[in-house]
Amino acid sequence: MRKVKRVGAVAALALAVLLSACQSLSSAKVAGDTAVPSELVQQTYLFEIVRYLYRWQLDEAEVDRIVGSKQCVFWVRRVDAPLDPGDRSALAEIFLPQAGLRLKVKKADYRIEELNTEVKSASYRITQVTRGDLPRRAPRDAQVVVIDMQTLRDYLFRTRAQHDYPDQALVARLQQALRKEAAREGILTNLPAGDKIVHIAPLSPVANEVWAFWEGGRKLFSFASDIDLANPAVWEHETLLARIYDLDQQVVVSHEEAPGSNRFLTRNQVSRAMFNCVLFGQRLTVQPPRSEPGG
Repeated sequence: MRKVKRVGAVAALALAVLLSACQSLSSAKVAGDTAVPSELVQQTYLFEIVRYLYRWQLDEAEVDRIVGSKQCVFWVRRVDAPLDPGDRSALAEIFLPQAGLRLKVKKADYRIEELNTEVKSASYRITQVTRGDLPRRAPRDAQVVVIDMQTLRDYLFRTRAQHDYPDQALVARLQQALRKEAAREGILTNLPAGDKIVHIAPLSPVANEVWAFWEGGRKLFSFASDIDLANPAVWEHETLLARIYDLDQQVVVSHEEAPGSNRFLTRNQVSRAMFNCVLFGQRLTVQPPRSEPGG
């Protein structure tokens, strides 16, 4: 009888230790999860991430792989990378393992002393999208978010024709930026007025970029910035990256044709940009820059 009691006591002790270990593991998991900012794992934010990818990145095969599942899986983690002194920007990564995609996102928060300008984003914005090179399993410091696929598909279907156009103030700044960049390239002068039709793609709440297609000149314009594009500081201090792509000279089948160069777009990138600019975009007429007095 004493032997039975001893065995029971040992079993009870083992169970207590096991439960204690389970509680510790559970607490560790919660602590790890809280390291990921809550805004990154909000359903609406992740829906917008997918909507951006759907319009700008995903091909048909990738879409089939995702929607063919019952759930859409995200691995979200903070990234602690060395930053410049005074730079309080927050960095993170979002993995979509079903599509083999890795996204880098950034919530900018720093100051440009020479311009006396605060650079601060209201939310995390996409800075890079890459394919492949994903870990086989979710990183240990990542929070796994699982969303019902039907809910996601319903959202994408509801918003498939949603066009978030820039307001009048931003349109005016875009027109000025378009004129300035075109003037630098000498491509917006001595042309009939009808050749200055520009199509601006809708904005995304998860990306600080805008694309525009100049119809008569067969050029694509790309503007990107750490600062929210609606912030006047972007345009006052020219803190944005502007690129012009000539569709007759700067289009390749694959980036392997020009390794290491960002001067070229692939045919797939051009087709995406044209789809978003022309089919979904806002049509504007841009006037050439006025000549300076005495010029």
